[in-house]
Amino acid sequence: MKKLILILTLCISSVAWANPMSGSSAAQEWLNIIDAGQYGESWQKAGSFFKSQLSQNKWESILKGIRIPLGKVTSRAELSAKEYSTLPGVPDGKYLVIQFKTEFQNKKSSTETLTLSKNSGQWLPVGYFIN
Repeated sequence: MKKLILILTLCISSVAWANPMSGSSAAQEWLNIIDAGQYGESWQKAGSFFKSQLSQNKWESILKGIRIPLGKVTSRAELSAKEYSTLPGVPDGKYLVIQFKTEFQNKKSSTETLTLSKNSGQWLPVGYFIN
């Protein structure tokens, strides 16, 4: 019985680790912070690699220049989510790249790409782009 419980625990842990849905939830939560205009908080909740690439003030300035002219989000749907162990320009690790089809008030068709890294058991943003 103990052996069965151990096997089930390992199986459940493996599924939870590989499940990109937890990453999708983290992505949605982080994007909601940006949607609310809380740009400083989004920087604070990003991964250490993200923070090492630009200061909080620079991040806030960039987002104000990009997001404010787009207006409010009117819809957002996940297009894809793919895990990687290597990506260009970042150390090897566990990454999740999620793309969203997003409509803003002032731009009807755009793609948001959010890259998350799994650190200390949680997915944290390390890259964000809008096309």
